[in-house]
Amino acid sequence: MEQKPKLAFGEINFKNLEQFKVITQKTLPVSYSETFYLKILTYSDFSTLGYYNDIAVGAITARIEEKDGKKTAYIMTFGVLDAYRRLGFGTQLLNELISRVKTHEEIRTIYLHMWVSNEIGFQFYSRHGFEKTVYKRNYYTDIDPPHCYILTKRLYPDVDPPIPYTEEDTEKELEIAQQ
Repeated sequence: MEQKPKLAFGEINFKNLEQFKVITQKTLPVSYSETFYLKILTYSDFSTLGYYNDIAVGAITARIEEKDGKKTAYIMTFGVLDAYRRLGFGTQLLNELISRVKTHEEIRTIYLHMWVSNEIGFQFYSRHGFEKTVYKRNYYTDIDPPHCYILTKRLYPDVDPPIPYTEEDTEKELEIAQQ
């Protein structure tokens, strides 16, 4: 069996922020503001670039949030450049994040928003223990269809109960919030 190439991991900092921007712009269907990229620098504990032969080929960024009274990790961005896919780099980046998150026992889950049309992404996350927990209608404003799933991974599935699946309509939530 052929051994998969290994990534080296490095922090996202001001010196390599442009590399992170390129990876994000090339791998995700949404665009981010300059403010967003600068804010990423404050999440260094749970964000990393993946290097192969000293070339930044992928990145994953996450932050810790409070959700329903419990701490959770939220994956903000995650991508591997096309030329470096199918080499196990996505799995290595995700596993690096999971191991960093697991050093904080109070964090029980990791979640992310994923565009409903991203079937390859869903297959990847499903292989890594993520489940569809919410279907959000009209979540995105600049891609079609505008819907997304929230995928959630329970870090301790033998202890924590399954998360029930729900559906939400973002437009209705906005109308209620504006009243």
